[in-house]
Amino acid sequence: MRALADLWDRTRTAARPGWRRRFHDLYEDFADATVTELRLRAEGRHLELDDYLALRRRTITVLPVLAVVERGLPAADRLDGLREAAADIVAWTNDLRSAPRELEEGTENLVGVLARHHGCSPSRAASTARGMLARRMDDFDRAAHGDRTAPIRQVRDGSLAWQRETHRNPPGEGFSTGEHERGVPALARHLTVAVDAAGQVDDRCGSRVLESALLLSLLRKHGVEPGEQERLARFLRRRRPDASSVDALLIDACLDPARMADRAPERAARLPVTVSSGTAGRGRLKSVMLRTVLHLLCGSALEDGDAPAPVGPEGITTFTDVHVLSARIVHAHARGRSHAVTGAERSRLLSLLSLGRDRVLWEASATTHLLGLHAVRTFRPDAQVLDDGLLRLCLSVNADDGVPFLDSQDLWLTAVAGLAFTGVDALAPYVPRMAALVADRQAADGGWPFATGMRQTDVDTTTRCMEFLHAAAPRRHGGALDRATGYLTAIAGPDGGFPTWVRGDTPDLDMTAGAVLALAPRAARHERLLTGALAFVLDAQHPDGTFERSWTVSESSAILRAVDALHAVPVASARLAARIAAATARSVTRLLATQHPDGGWGQLPDDPSDVLSTAQAVPVLARHGDPISVSRAVTYLLARQDADGGFTSPPDQVGPRPLPFDYPVLADLHTLSALRSARLPDDTATRTPVTLPGPSPASESPGKPRKPARAGADWPALEAGLRGVLLRPEQAAYEQARLLVNQRFDGIRPQAIAYPADVHDVVECVNFARTSRVPLALRSGGHSYAGYSTGTGLVLDVGSLNSARVGDGRAVFGAGVKGGQAHLALAAAGAGLPLGRCPTIGVAGVTLGGGLSAFTRAWGLACDHLREAEIVTADGRVRRVRADSPPPDADLFWALCGGGGGNYGAVTALEFATEDIRDLSHTRFLVSWPTTATADVLRGWSLWNGDPATPRTVTCAFEQLSDGGVPSRPTVTGTFMGTPDALHPLLDRLAAAVGRPEADRLSTPCDYPRAACEADRWGSGTFGPRVAFAAKSHIVRSPLGPAAVTDLATALDALHRLPGVGGASGLLIDALGGAVGDRPANATAFPHRAAVGVVQYHSYWHEFTDGADVERRLAWLRDVHAVMEPHLGPGGYTNGMDPELTDWQTAYHGENYPRLQRVKAACDPEELFTFPQAVTCRVAGR
Repeated sequence: MRALADLWDRTRTAARPGWRRRFHDLYEDFADATVTELRLRAEGRHLELDDYLALRRRTITVLPVLAVVERGLPAADRLDGLREAAADIVAWTNDLRSAPRELEEGTENLVGVLARHHGCSPSRAASTARGMLARRMDDFDRAAHGDRTAPIRQVRDGSLAWQRETHRNPPGEGFSTGEHERGVPALARHLTVAVDAAGQVDDRCGSRVLESALLLSLLRKHGVEPGEQERLARFLRRRRPDASSVDALLIDACLDPARMADRAPERAARLPVTVSSGTAGRGRLKSVMLRTVLHLLCGSALEDGDAPAPVGPEGITTFTDVHVLSARIVHAHARGRSHAVTGAERSRLLSLLSLGRDRVLWEASATTHLLGLHAVRTFRPDAQVLDDGLLRLCLSVNADDGVPFLDSQDLWLTAVAGLAFTGVDALAPYVPRMAALVADRQAADGGWPFATGMRQTDVDTTTRCMEFLHAAAPRRHGGALDRATGYLTAIAGPDGGFPTWVRGDTPDLDMTAGAVLALAPRAARHERLLTGALAFVLDAQHPDGTFERSWTVSESSAILRAVDALHAVPVASARLAARIAAATARSVTRLLATQHPDGGWGQLPDDPSDVLSTAQAVPVLARHGDPISVSRAVTYLLARQDADGGFTSPPDQVGPRPLPFDYPVLADLHTLSALRSARLPDDTATRTPVTLPGPSPASESPGKPRKPARAGADWPALEAGLRGVLLRPEQAAYEQARLLVNQRFDGIRPQAIAYPADVHDVVECVNFARTSRVPLALRSGGHSYAGYSTGTGLVLDVGSLNSARVGDGRAVFGAGVKGGQAHLALAAAGAGLPLGRCPTIGVAGVTLGGGLSAFTRAWGLACDHLREAEIVTADGRVRRVRADSPPPDADLFWALCGGGGGNYGAVTALEFATEDIRDLSHTRFLVSWPTTATADVLRGWSLWNGDPATPRTVTCAFEQLSDGGVPSRPTVTGTFMGTPDALHPLLDRLAAAVGRPEADRLSTPCDYPRAACEADRWGSGTFGPRVAFAAKSHIVRSPLGPAAVTDLATALDALHRLPGVGGASGLLIDALGGAVGDRPANATAFPHRAAVGVVQYHSYWHEFTDGADVERRLAWLRDVHAVMEPHLGPGGYTNGMDPELTDWQTAYHGENYPRLQRVKAACDPEELFTFPQAVTCRVAGR
């Protein structure tokens, strides 16, 4: 109750009116539902399925939590369906995770309710529940569009993440089938619950002796957590009787340090050679590291030669960096030679351990984390990183009281699982979400780490992710695959081999085979690289047909990976083909010779059979060997299937090499692949699907009538042909999805809105619109001043095509990329582009209309940097057009450079040449004058901006905004490429040109994204609430003369006398000149190259603004535009379209319009892409 009272007090100031009543009602409902649940449990009563689902939604607390999170936002009752979907997702996920425990306790749980409802086993009920959860996630994603839904998604995702990370419901606990089932059906049902609602496979790593001993030793030295110390000691004592020689040594050293201090080195010297030497490559458990560990556990002596040499941070892994620093610090402390380690090394170790807080353990590794903390304790025992690390490590302790090697391997496991799931009917529905998760978590360097939140990427995880994405949806994830391909090709060694971690490391057989498999779908582009890699694999084979076992224990694992790689790429060389055939024969012969009488294989020929070794041998023989041997192996596997449908096996992965570590789900995944390769049927198609009662999905809205489709438009056929999403009026998400940024057009109701998954979906939509004669509107950011990015037919929203790739002097953006996203991606690569100032505006729309920005005078227009555009034209063709393309594509590219979006086709991707910003600094500035100085500021700024002496490094604008009855200051704001000290002499010249005392001057150094976006600047767009607005524009072709300045100042002064509140009006004059004028007027379709500025007259209001006040604002816009026409002449900015403008052809396009018409006639003769101010094929008036 104290916590609730504290929460009540903390939310007092931030909450909107009425929030407390809403929270009170929701929390009271939760409390009532919890009491009902307790009463039912006490009475031994069971609910029917529908009643249970309704009650469970109320007992999960998601709705009260959402009320707290959303307390500062408008209520948005229309999102209640989305909130309920979030509650269901969290509740059902929790039920799936806790079901084994709760079923044993006799507690009511969704799995038990389903088992009772359908009269089926818990295993089948759990699989059914997982299917329900997948559909509910789909409901949520279809409905969750727009910024307002973001807090709900965050609560959903945060709750799911918490459930993954808590130990309250350990993963891996299975459900008994209750039936005599074997094979793929039972295994598939078992695996459905291994994938969480987000598509992530995050099995729990088994406990190990090494990490448990190191943590126990550290806790003892630090004198904390006696309860955890006892748990760890119990674990070690339980492990001792069956421990390997290495583990036995570590246990004895930890539990009996006094006796072992002198004996440990001698016992270590007698260990098998594989422990001290390991295998080639980084990550081996070298003798020096073993002696360091023994010293930490029992205080055994360290010799002078045990200290590794210092290494720099470049060209090594994050793990090696910490390992070497830790070993050097520990050795120096043990030998009493603190001077042997520099202060910089100690500081670096502290700095490294302070990073990586996106995971419970540092870089997901308990080993590395513990070694680093042991080292820190020798020189900074009171360091915060030590206390924090101990807490994290104690939180990582498993239910069996031991410490795992890793706290996650989720990305690697998800990729391996996704590849195994592909083609299995019962599991395939989960694959798209798994693939999307994998693609989304790609690292900036193009690779993948093995766990979410890590910095260090690796070849193994990257190749697994690439294999999966190629199998799942290669076109949808083409951007991720492109980046990953670049990562792999960059890390390859000169001998054709691939290392595990960083370029220059010793190449690894497993990594090289994986790289071949990952690059095989693009073999034609990488023939030389793959030929070298194949040769490396062939050269790595031993005479007995085996291969080096680097990161695995079993022979069959290395053979499977290598043989699959050898047959993944077509080879033209007869000699190479012969070598591959011979190598395959040797490996098959080895497997046939080492198959045990029980049909299985051991990790080594003399080891007993186990599931993982057998499962990895089966695919090789199924593809290249003896079917009888395969049959025997399958018989072995099925005989060892657990009651829950899964499989159990000794671990096969190792790390640090050669210490094994266990992720139990791997036995299930490899067995699934083995059974599938043996053609064992999954027979899921023969079962009758179960129709489940339950709450209506979030995507349904029975209260909204279905609007009839236009005659001849087969919307279900379009939806069936799309990989992405098609929203129709009957779906709840439609109402939010149809809205633009501008509230003026809220009354327009499209027949459908399409969110394409890839360019092929765009082709489907274009072809559909053409053949069905349905009006087509294109939308990227939804900022169209005139509302032309919506309509009454099909809206094609390319916002879903939002991939971004920057590097090597170029940037490739999907047409859905927004300004803020683009600038962040650019900044991360040390690059820049003039892509508009608004963080939410679509980059495509900005570029196609020319593209003003915070860097216009220095870098020119956005379209000036465009190098290639991918566009789907009206005939359904995907064209990639450049300036040097053959006709008519070269003309089309010219038209796309400033001729306005939506005219010639649906642009899907843009490639730009970027600017190098690595040596640039940026300063934002604002200078304002008294309200009486408007005319002087307009005149002085206009002259200063047009003066050739004003450097291009200054890009600025005049702006003046006035609400009803409130005078405003004339202001110049802008961005300077340089420091404030270098800027102020330039601003002094501006002040001199104005000739009036300044009211204020501000200058602020900033980074590139803030300089580029200017999200808090009026006229630049924000992330805030939607408004209604209207605008008109003129082109300023020369500095404003006295008469123009007087009329404009008078018009602005008239704004002060407008009554009414709830909005504002004013003008914005963006500077041109500089680099814009370096090209002639016909170099691109943007015709205003010689101009010095673009003036936009704005007015905006809110939905509650009085209608009469709106009309006064619109009248002011018309008046000021008419007043300025004689001074400025016809002209307007195509990215600020004015639907009232009659001579728009000349205003927007000038003398370039006839050529634009010819381009239109060539690429869209039937004018499929049209709107009231679209370029036409015909002469106006005909």
